[in-house]
Amino acid sequence: MSPLSRRLFLGAASAALVGAGTGTGTAATVSDSIARRARHWTFENDSLKATVTYERGGIQLSRLRNKPAARDYLSGPSLLFAHEFDDGDTVRADDGGWSLGAASRELITVRTKEKSWRVGERIRIPLRRATPRRFAVTLVFEIYDGEAGLRYYTLVRNEDAARVLTLTRSTILDLRLPDEPHTLHYVPNMKWFSTRGSLSTEPVGKSWPKKALTVYDSGDGWSVSPELNWKTQRGNGNHETDYMLPPFAGINAWHEQASVSVDTHPESLHLTLFPQEEFEYLAVNLTVFKGDVVDGKMADELHFRKRFKYHHTTTLFHQNDWDYRGGPGQELPPGYYYEVVIPQTKRAGLDMVMLDDYWNTTRDTIEPSDSMKKAITSLGTLSKTLRDNSLGFGLWFSLSGGGHLQGRDLADPAQLAYKRRQIESLLNDHGVTQHMIDLTEYWQNERTTAYSHAGDNVYRKAVLTRSMLDDLVTENPQYLPKLTSELDIAPTQGDRNNGLLHIAYNGWNTSNGGITGEDLSLRTALTAFGHLPMNSTYMNGGKMTGRMEDYYSYMAVRAVKFGQDPGDEAKWPDAAVKLMGVFNAWRRRPEITALTDGQFLPVHLGQAWGTEEWDSSKGPYVWMWTDDRRRRALLIATGAGTAQTRVDAKVRWLEDRTTYGVTDITIDDDGTQARAAKGEFTGEQLRAEGLPVDLSENTSKGKAFWLEAR
Repeated sequence: MSPLSRRLFLGAASAALVGAGTGTGTAATVSDSIARRARHWTFENDSLKATVTYERGGIQLSRLRNKPAARDYLSGPSLLFAHEFDDGDTVRADDGGWSLGAASRELITVRTKEKSWRVGERIRIPLRRATPRRFAVTLVFEIYDGEAGLRYYTLVRNEDAARVLTLTRSTILDLRLPDEPHTLHYVPNMKWFSTRGSLSTEPVGKSWPKKALTVYDSGDGWSVSPELNWKTQRGNGNHETDYMLPPFAGINAWHEQASVSVDTHPESLHLTLFPQEEFEYLAVNLTVFKGDVVDGKMADELHFRKRFKYHHTTTLFHQNDWDYRGGPGQELPPGYYYEVVIPQTKRAGLDMVMLDDYWNTTRDTIEPSDSMKKAITSLGTLSKTLRDNSLGFGLWFSLSGGGHLQGRDLADPAQLAYKRRQIESLLNDHGVTQHMIDLTEYWQNERTTAYSHAGDNVYRKAVLTRSMLDDLVTENPQYLPKLTSELDIAPTQGDRNNGLLHIAYNGWNTSNGGITGEDLSLRTALTAFGHLPMNSTYMNGGKMTGRMEDYYSYMAVRAVKFGQDPGDEAKWPDAAVKLMGVFNAWRRRPEITALTDGQFLPVHLGQAWGTEEWDSSKGPYVWMWTDDRRRRALLIATGAGTAQTRVDAKVRWLEDRTTYGVTDITIDDDGTQARAAKGEFTGEQLRAEGLPVDLSENTSKGKAFWLEAR
């Protein structure tokens, strides 16, 4: 076994942060992932091969092949869209009425401050017609490199120069997938359900299914993940009952039909196009895989990482002042951030200080209130001090500029342009690196305006906001947007969440719906695996407990909020803060971040993990990261407050024929670090028998292991 670098282990007594790595992945070789022959387009990566065919005035998805399983799925040509107009006419992608325009292609790249690299290719295929209405549809296909999937959406355009055109009902995609013996897994909220039968678009409890992942008994399958909102607000808070409408679309898998389709919910979405207006319509992500449900969820995670352009995803620990400052009229002592918050945050090795709501004169300005000026002097002074201490600057900032169900209408491009200028000022003039977007900003404007109608006002808010945030991230790679679970529906605490439509490039969300008794803990994040990307997960309960069992659990998610007052010695005890500093110094070493900036890989996410009897409330919880060649891996195990201490952690992500040396490198609660060889195992042994993990060996139930190929 290769000798382990001493940099994997703690230094003498240093708790100083070490710079993060320079991004993940390398530039893929430019390849023909999109090939054209006559009027056929083929999209291909390591996982799938799909063909779209235009002939006789119609266009269809004619092939979908699962390459690892060597299996073609479509029993017949599949429908790429159908739209019902407000005058009762219907157009379909395959109805013979379309003329084909010139297709265009472009690379999909990720850009950071250090470099950029390719993750896929995009093609636009334009169609238009003159009857029954002058109407155009541009089909957009995004094929992502390597083990990933296909993303598909359309741009719809009203070609009429005088009349509006409303899409009253639409089928976004209709796939002739085989209804063979299977288990279909679906997610109405955060908790997974399954059935051996079909799936309808009807709600499950109070929520509607938002994705479908099917595992055939033959050991292969597919996943369909539309990019949807959580639910749709009906009215601007003026409906006492029945104000939660469905998401913009739903999934039907073989329910009273022979196909799997994504169809709009008309009560939630009627897209009205103004004369000669073009607008983006709903997107669907499609992946295939060989294996079980865990392999299916991993196929989606690998796809989502590229689709949402994730990079530098080592967990960000941030100090948030809401719990000890929040609320209008609340004041902290003069200089409190400089004398207490910043020194303590740096001492603990956290990454960022964030000002939560009520920091500005009104929610619509970027000027600190008089009370905040007493504590921070100015945004410029705070920004410089944070930068001098190698800390990021996070800020709560409303896009609507109001409270719940109030403020600017984000469906109005002019209003968004104004808010964008404010954000750019915060980024460029004040050094803000992270932006939290909160409150019910996607309220419904029921009036017809020059930019929206009641049936599409909420949809336009969601699409335009995400597009703006994506543009800002592309132009400012340091910008980290976070959209909370309060966006869609006025606060109901236990019944609110996010969907894929809320995720901006490289950003994250709060997600907490449907998990009984949950408070944004590790369990919430692990439940999201395969539904909402793990790179978007967030934990609310970061605390200075002095227990490595807790500290290790924070590594699973994208961001952790430490909300307790750093000036309260009972909540920030000296020994616990010192241990956190030691932990973060290790966590930020280049050898560690080279792995943790990569893809989260689940190993054991609770009792009966990977089966229909999965109980996520019972640990232990085990996950890992590897390098691209699967030669090195870091494995973390934690009880995270549960009683269980032992598990044979079955690792399915390494090379079967490679032998790995395993070393226990656990930091214990007293700040010392183990360096104990645990033996050598082949990848096949780790997959079949598992790595024996005993959490009782340490003061609290948290462990870390380094695996390296011999």
